[in-house]
Amino acid sequence: MNQDCKSIGIYVPSYKRYDRIMTWNVLNDCTYVVRESEEEAYREAGITKILTGPDEEINSLAKVRQWIIDNTPEDIVIQCDDDISMMIYKGKNNKVEITDKDAIDMEFERVAQILEDLRLGFASCTMTGDVRKFNAEFLFKGITGGICWFNKEYLKSRFDNMTYIKEDTDFVLQELLQNRIIIIPDYFGMQNQYDKNAGGNNENKNLRALNQTVEYMKNKWGKYYDHNFRTNQSRINVKR
Repeated sequence: MNQDCKSIGIYVPSYKRYDRIMTWNVLNDCTYVVRESEEEAYREAGITKILTGPDEEINSLAKVRQWIIDNTPEDIVIQCDDDISMMIYKGKNNKVEITDKDAIDMEFERVAQILEDLRLGFASCTMTGDVRKFNAEFLFKGITGGICWFNKEYLKSRFDNMTYIKEDTDFVLQELLQNRIIIIPDYFGMQNQYDKNAGGNNENKNLRALNQTVEYMKNKWGKYYDHNFRTNQSRINVKR
């Protein structure tokens, strides 16, 4: 990167998926972030770069995301889901697997450089690799997750553990209202097992938790947030 050569680190928060290692095999270099009680199991599974945190400090997605931001040395940290099966380039009605790991690194660095050039705090890919939903190479608001960039110098938000299973949506709203825009590169992304792979945050995702979280989000954000229970999709209402 330019701009004073900021450092970049790639981290993969993971929980109870030591028997289903995926993202490690897709990327050139990354560090898994796991609870201390599970370190040995992940090492036995072949993960050689591990950062451990006290179980009680990283026992939710919101907690572990914030813990990584607070406890890593790099200027920009990229956090990736642990169930990524491939990285893809996508466009209108087509997608292509990125088999060159160096090309993946290049795209990660490109987005990090855009954040730095624009003095912004946050970027993320969309939640799906479905090319039917492709509208443009870059978006500036939306429901994100899967891969997130955090530029610590300009980041103005913190993860709220009370948002439970809508932590990424809550974080996006914070950045939109405090930093004005976020960057969503949609010309590339990931193919993963979103909400289907056992372990991870899926153990928390049930109807009762969803209802409680949506109610909390509505009380917190008012007109800026809504949720469609029929399609199970959240909506953020920040005009641009």
